[in-house]
Amino acid sequence: MWVWGKSNLSSRFCDNAYFDDIVPTIGVDFKYCQTTTLETPPRTVRFQVWDTSGQDRFLTLTTAYYRNCHGVFMCFDVTNRSSFEGLQAWYERLQSQCTVMPPLILIACKLDLVECNALRKEGTVLGSCRQVERSEADAWAKQHNCLCYLETSARNNVNITEAFQHLATYVANNTSQVLGGASHGRSGGNVVRLTSAEPRAKRRWRC
Repeated sequence: MWVWGKSNLSSRFCDNAYFDDIVPTIGVDFKYCQTTTLETPPRTVRFQVWDTSGQDRFLTLTTAYYRNCHGVFMCFDVTNRSSFEGLQAWYERLQSQCTVMPPLILIACKLDLVECNALRKEGTVLGSCRQVERSEADAWAKQHNCLCYLETSARNNVNITEAFQHLATYVANNTSQVLGGASHGRSGGNVVRLTSAEPRAKRRWRC
């Protein structure tokens, strides 16, 4: 996951935590978590989430983690136009490192700030903070063959779980895997353990 709200996205999903004063990621941060697929019956998918820094000085380190990943969240700040305009560069970096492009989900972060039209500064109504319209983000997602586009708020816990569930469902149906039962003290249901980034015959899943 990259830039503009990604760290709180993973913190909210993996730890159910949100930080107003979160610091930029240094290098790569790892988290382990799990979710269920959007199928009947659902399966459990365990994730190792790599939160890679968006800072240029860490590019040599972070791009190494793009290879063999099973899925990518392309993140931007819906209140910051430049973050959206920078997506293409991140997409091209991913292309340069991956023999086969992993499944992508385009994520708009900080949806809660779009409601800032009620805020006032020195007696002046600020107006909406949205700088990227849903229609143009949808178009970008379709152009780059993303599974879907979701607008999220880590602060208000909006569409966070859904994003991981959509990715889990696609990956579970399109990647080599081993199915097991209870492990690590947890029980219930089949658990998907991904063993290879090589895709199987595609079973389409879109948000």
